Amino acid sequence: MNLSAVLRVARLDLALLWRNRTALFTVFGLPILFAGMLVPMKGQDIGGVDGALLQGTGHLGFFLVFAVFMNLVNVFTARREDRTLKRLRGTALSDAEITGGSVLTATGMYAVQALALLIVLGAALGGRFPADPVLMLAGLAGGAAVFALLAFAVSGITPNAELAQLTVLPIMFGCMLGGGVMFPLDELPGWLQQVCRAVPLTPVVEIARTAYFGQDFVHHGAPHPSVGIGEGWLACVRPFLLLAFWGALGRAMAARCFRWEPRRA
Repeated sequence: MNLSAVLRVARLDLALLWRNRTALFTVFGLPILFAGMLVPMKGQDIGGVDGALLQGTGHLGFFLVFAVFMNLVNVFTARREDRTLKRLRGTALSDAEITGGSVLTATGMYAVQALALLIVLGAALGGRFPADPVLMLAGLAGGAAVFALLAFAVSGITPNAELAQLTVLPIMFGCMLGGGVMFPLDELPGWLQQVCRAVPLTPVVEIARTAYFGQDFVHHGAPHPSVGIGEGWLACVRPFLLLAFWGALGRAMAARCFRWEPRRA
């Protein structure tokens, strides 16, 4: 795969995004709206930590749904239906370069969102620098890979660009309600906790919170015990394994469902 070719496709994606106001709002407007919702939570104790910081670290994962998943479903579906993917495939670009440029653009925009949110958490909401930034980077990168693969699969079963906003909703609401973003999963009944921990966003949120606070948000409810660098990685083994499972499932679904030509063809 040629990096310069991937970058050329990424620049094309970025230029097209700036011309699409709906996509632009989905990628940047909704995260800003959700970030604004953190202000009233400042000072509230939830599970032994500040409510704004708890939800903010959840949003670090949830923004993947907007910037990566929803964005890529829209991009791949629209370009398939207007035959852009088919035309690009007839050029010297490889399949990996065509799709890799779009994934690079989406991941880059997500990285900007995540960095901006971390600055807001530290500068305006009384937060701190992540206790283990490497662990956080690994968790967020793994989440970006999983949601990109899911986007490939969902775009393949989406009939047209107009319906793309609807086909993403089940995953979006499932992640919002079951990913531990808005409230700790410890407050749910035991059986429901297990169901919610299987949601693809949950391991990202658990890793992000463990890395940010330096506390175990995987195995223990409030109060969450403090963990060192090595202990934090050990605590996050289960979330990483779950991400690997979703990544393998997403790849298999993408290989089966992703389409290069319009569904009507």
